[in-house]
Amino acid sequence: MQMSEKFELKQHSKAYYFFNGLCKNPYVLIAPALFFCLALTIYPMFYGGFISFHKWNILTGDIKFVGWKNYEYLFRSEDFLKTMRNTLIYMLVTVFVGLSIKVVLGVFLNKKTFEHNMVQTVMFTPHIISTVSIAVIFMWLMNPDSGVFNFLLELVGLPRSNWHLSKDTALGSVLFVEIWRTCGYGVLMVIAGMRSIPEYLFEAAKLDKSGPINTFFHITIPMLSPTLLFLVVTTTTQSFTTFDTIKLMTNGGPDNSTNLIAYYVYQQGMMFMQYGRAMAAAMILLLFTAVLSAINFFVLDKRVHYQ
Repeated sequence: MQMSEKFELKQHSKAYYFFNGLCKNPYVLIAPALFFCLALTIYPMFYGGFISFHKWNILTGDIKFVGWKNYEYLFRSEDFLKTMRNTLIYMLVTVFVGLSIKVVLGVFLNKKTFEHNMVQTVMFTPHIISTVSIAVIFMWLMNPDSGVFNFLLELVGLPRSNWHLSKDTALGSVLFVEIWRTCGYGVLMVIAGMRSIPEYLFEAAKLDKSGPINTFFHITIPMLSPTLLFLVVTTTTQSFTTFDTIKLMTNGGPDNSTNLIAYYVYQQGMMFMQYGRAMAAAMILLLFTAVLSAINFFVLDKRVHYQ
């Protein structure tokens, strides 16, 4: 048996051992993922920064260096400044209002009964449905003439609304759809975070005669802080990159009232053929997202209780 094993070992050449060791090298294993990251993320980011300082005529292929003119145009444009304001409002509402709703619903639904499990399943359904379907459904529900929402308003004696077709209510309508669409996922994340909290903490709070509100703010919220940090970071990033809901429901209108920076990039690049301005807006979007993510990680992370 020993002679057989020695014989088999002698059959392997130096090339075999070389490639065997090469395949076990961690840097070789991550090389494919690193290549695609460089090709599809890092390179486009730097090339977009390069284009943002140029005027690019995609029809003729001419690229002319214009320096900071694209950025100057953006910050002097009332449309872009309004777009930035809309984006900040959109981010603040989806993060703070949306997250508050998710936490409250998550705490309420954190029970292992058939009814609560059924509600959790139903609430998660919008997360797996395409955004196109959700937008079409809500456009039908918000129809000013035959929509269900206006029918409900009339039942309680309130005036009808134009919802996403009015510049006064369009942004609020889109925010309502976005919070509804992402609510189920956030609620399940909160429930998962709550079920990782040791039960003895709540039992000790009961022994100390701590009320529900006091327990919620002094035990539940601090112990949920890792989950909340994750939701804040992902929701912030998602709010800055929202495109499909705006494109399907309002096209940035009416009167630029729902235009967000991600859709503004699409407008400048694909509709107006101003690729330099589009890339400049994309770089501003990248900067805002990076700064807010860094603030979330380095500031809020210090208040997170991981144990």
